[in-house]
Amino acid sequence: MEPPYKERYEALLDWAHNHGASLHPSVEIYQDEKTGFSLRVKPSAAESLHSPFKAVTCPTSITLSYLNALTDGPITPYLTPPALDTQKHAFPERFMNSLPPHVIGRFYLIQQYLKGKSSLWAPYISTLTDPSQLDKWALPPFWTEHDIELLRGTNAYVAIQEIQDNVKSEYKQARKILKQEGSPDYRAYTQVLYNWAYCMFTSRSFRPSLILSESAREYVERLLPEGAKIDDFSILQPLYDIGNHSPEAEYSWNLTSEPSACELICRNSYEPGQQVFNNYGKKTNSELLLGYGFVTENNDYIHVRKRQQQQQQQQQQQGDTTQDKGGKPQDFLIARDSYWKPDSCSFKSRMGDFTPNLLHYQFENWDGRLLNDMVSMMANPKQWELFQALPTDRTLHGSNGSLEEELDPLVDMLKATLAQKIERDFVEFSCGEPNGGQEWEPETERQDLVKRYRSGYEKVFVNVLRAFGYTDDEIEELKAAALEAEGDEDEDEEMEDGN
Repeated sequence: MEPPYKERYEALLDWAHNHGASLHPSVEIYQDEKTGFSLRVKPSAAESLHSPFKAVTCPTSITLSYLNALTDGPITPYLTPPALDTQKHAFPERFMNSLPPHVIGRFYLIQQYLKGKSSLWAPYISTLTDPSQLDKWALPPFWTEHDIELLRGTNAYVAIQEIQDNVKSEYKQARKILKQEGSPDYRAYTQVLYNWAYCMFTSRSFRPSLILSESAREYVERLLPEGAKIDDFSILQPLYDIGNHSPEAEYSWNLTSEPSACELICRNSYEPGQQVFNNYGKKTNSELLLGYGFVTENNDYIHVRKRQQQQQQQQQQQGDTTQDKGGKPQDFLIARDSYWKPDSCSFKSRMGDFTPNLLHYQFENWDGRLLNDMVSMMANPKQWELFQALPTDRTLHGSNGSLEEELDPLVDMLKATLAQKIERDFVEFSCGEPNGGQEWEPETERQDLVKRYRSGYEKVFVNVLRAFGYTDDEIEELKAAALEAEGDEDEDEEMEDGN
């Protein structure tokens, strides 16, 4: 580790230990070529670390979030929480009462950054990527327009537009209130710092309900103002957040051994010199790319929303208050491989207790919840009754000919609708191919990341189209036609610009 970073992380360790945090004596922080600052078993360790072992402990008192803005200081669950009308807030009352908790939490991080060494969290903040080094901390929504354009036709590209709009709107509203309330340093809260705070929380924070002990949750729930919920914001956990993600890592976040603390319990064994991983849960590559800035291999899924959900979100963004604002539209997943083969799809758990029936087995790449919704809209009363009575054992397929015959028209409608959807999305994806669909060499790590992401994305389209009977030649023809149409459109635009 280079000297400036070495000093900062040593200061972080000293500060964290002095405030009750701990790192396993055989684990150290190091700088990995691919994953950046990470945890590993010390190469000098006399022996391996065997499962289970406690890698990191983070007490609630050193966490940083919206909660700290409520008290303008550390969270101390071992004390009686201050009454709501006596809390000392970090910002003016109107600011605290008018903005969502997650926005206030980001502004609090900025405030502590601006305080420099006088902040309680200065040793922690000094290890975060410096806001001036945009290329090192920027998640996709804050990439250059050229790099964002490389994602065109994907889930990430659509989400980026939404995130950019939301972040700009949040910042504008919050800074305006600070100015109107006469905060003398309101100019110091810049858009760049807000973007930075967004990225720090998005890539490093944890959901409160998962990492707060019972005593801490009771304290927090008494601290929160009326209407605020425990997962309306996220929490930064110093030292704890250095552990990188591995989808194969077995772990638990222990909340019971130490009061008001969260422990990372590793349930894999590691040899000296090996990186020690956390696990952020089941996330698709689109989610990993947008939230953390990386992708993993063999993680090929596409997010899809029903049309009415997309329209509802657009109306909400345009200020239509007549819509139900009970949360984000539900995302469904399309998988490259079958959901229903044993151990074939790690995201099957997203469906909860969902049990597939014989109809679902005919659409193996599609989220069963989406199919259920479509059947509820397309089926006539008799078909709906038969659908609900279908057996769940796929070995019974074909055992009741009359049942299949009556459902055939419904299955045909589903196939036609889904095939049209996947073909349309594949054409849109193909239109966004960099370099006109020709082979291209990434010039930066970021572009290499995009290329790997798009490669996995295309595999989903190809497999699903094949499942609907498309030949490889037909798939290539679809792609070629999309690229040709896109090329013609670009030429028309160039001619218009020339005129």
